[in-house]
Amino acid sequence: MRTLNFVSGVIAALALTGCASTGGSDAAIGREATFASDNDCFLARLVSDWRPLDNRNLLVFTGRRNPYHVQLSMPSTRLRAQDTIAFTDRDGRICPYGGDAVVINGFMPDRITIASIRRLSEGELEEVYLQFGIRRPAIIETPEEPIE
Repeated sequence: MRTLNFVSGVIAALALTGCASTGGSDAAIGREATFASDNDCFLARLVSDWRPLDNRNLLVFTGRRNPYHVQLSMPSTRLRAQDTIAFTDRDGRICPYGGDAVVINGFMPDRITIASIRRLSEGELEEVYLQFGIRRPAIIETPEEPIE
């Protein structure tokens, strides 16, 4: 029974963490409100790669060429130092509503809800790289070995 109470307390604390507000300038608030209106989703099982853009934004790739710009509800100072992240969801789809979140591992894992997700075209992906001052990684195509 004591374990159940502890687990319930941890879950409540995580839920409250997702409700925290970070404040900001009027320009930043307006930009976030526009971005948050996008409701793109992706399947968790199709995530093939990800890349942090800053402490609150990341790119998630599904398959080889489907990039998504994911904005978290609050910044995490540990996001850029991570090699792996995880997603929590209710139905296999990662969406900016319903409490879906990014889990950043560590001694005390951070669970940060997703504020918005926007699927990017090739041109929009280039704009995001430029906006965050990040050099686009080179795509190295490896030839398939013939099947004998």
